[in-house]
Amino acid sequence: MTDRQSRRAILASVGATVALAGCLGEDTPTDDEENGGDGPDDGGEDPETAENLEWQEATLEDVTTGKSFTIDDSDQPVVVHTFASYCPTCHSQQEEIDEIASDHEDVRFVDLAIQGGDDPDSVADHAVDNGYEWTFAMADDDLTSSLVDEFGQEISVHAQSPLVVVCSDGSTQTVEKVASAAQIRTSLEECG
Repeated sequence: MTDRQSRRAILASVGATVALAGCLGEDTPTDDEENGGDGPDDGGEDPETAENLEWQEATLEDVTTGKSFTIDDSDQPVVVHTFASYCPTCHSQQEEIDEIASDHEDVRFVDLAIQGGDDPDSVADHAVDNGYEWTFAMADDDLTSSLVDEFGQEISVHAQSPLVVVCSDGSTQTVEKVASAAQIRTSLEECG
């Protein structure tokens, strides 16, 4: 057997073991249950949900204007696109956003530079050089971690990250990248 086949066999057996362990695992009490509560159904806020909302509450700075904002301070829908300025797939997505951004003044569009490789000046230059007139900001490690907690690791991979549509009520939905202008419009219509 070759080294490659051996590695595949080992990885397959480890994957099967992990999957089986997850299926056979016992229910473990939540921290709240261990402290006398009934868990998330005791009428309190589910801690997992509270963690997931942190990214909407993070204070960000628009690198093109210097103004501070949060996603949840908007009383209108917000379309969030994680990106890198050097990513051609991201640029294609931005072209689709550009097609509808000026027609949707009732929507806030936010591009978040993620995963290093960019700094505030390069992101601002990218926005200006391409004529993009929506909000551009930097996602730090904490914000990225919070996004990953809610949407999975894919959100931090700029070329694969879905768009996140945040409805006025704070609920979210995702649209696969590269979403067409029509797909983004449909998702916004579903927000109500």
